Amino acid sequence: TLKQGIIHNDDDNNDNELPLMKLSVEHRIPIIKNNHLSATKKEGRETSSSSSSSNNIQEFTTEELELECECLLVAAGRIPNLEGLDLEKASVSYDPKKGILVDEEARAVRNKNVFSVGDCTAGVPRLTHMSGEMAKLVVQNALFDDHWQLGSLIVPACMYTEPEYATVGIQTPNAPEEVETYMVSLKHVDRAILDGESEEGGYVKILAQKGTGIIVGGAIVASRAGEMINEISLAMKHGVTLEGIGRNIHCYPTTGEAIMGCGLQLINSKWETLDDKGNIKKKQKQS
Repeated sequence: TLKQGIIHNDDDNNDNELPLMKLSVEHRIPIIKNNHLSATKKEGRETSSSSSSSNNIQEFTTEELELECECLLVAAGRIPNLEGLDLEKASVSYDPKKGILVDEEARAVRNKNVFSVGDCTAGVPRLTHMSGEMAKLVVQNALFDDHWQLGSLIVPACMYTEPEYATVGIQTPNAPEEVETYMVSLKHVDRAILDGESEEGGYVKILAQKGTGIIVGGAIVASRAGEMINEISLAMKHGVTLEGIGRNIHCYPTTGEAIMGCGLQLINSKWETLDDKGNIKKKQKQS
């Protein structure tokens, strides 16, 4: 049970103060942002509200209301905890909301004897594995006089939902015109069929430069997407083309064959075909 300003936990008497509306538990997913509440409506359920922004989003602006839902997700956000460290005295510049300002070698921009690692650093993904990679970079640069660059890192990310959703590189909305998209549905992957996830809408999508096959991004929805995405990020890091992935033998049956399938789509697109008269069709040269 939720009341405005307080979460009430029925299992104990501990109250956590949060700026929330009054809610009860059942069908809808509330989204609270800047004291504004909206809720997604599940199919087959009617939702009443004073206003709506789309067919499946209901918005509420009243000070108090009662809403039935199944789950409450609170995303409060986070900022670097840098206040009180007197970084100015060490000539370490920082943005209170973004973090310590660094160069490509993770050195503080004004004091090259100071390195910054992890979520307190401005301009880097706030992911545990990114922090680990930054630690390796700083050890290499600080102790062994190397020059590893932050800009050279290929950083995948994964949301551990069911199924998982993993991404790396650019995604479809931001893809330039010279990028081609290759997609394989898990409906056609034998391991996904055996594991009962072929009907969950899973897929592998890989974006590659048109004409070269150089991989620039990818997305996977699957039960082990977080493990599968590493093959794509490895290829991006070391310049393995999508055709190279298609030529790499994958164990059968594995869900990873869907990644190989994207490569096979590129290979098959180069095949010569016959017209109705049995003549070889001329392939249009890719620009």
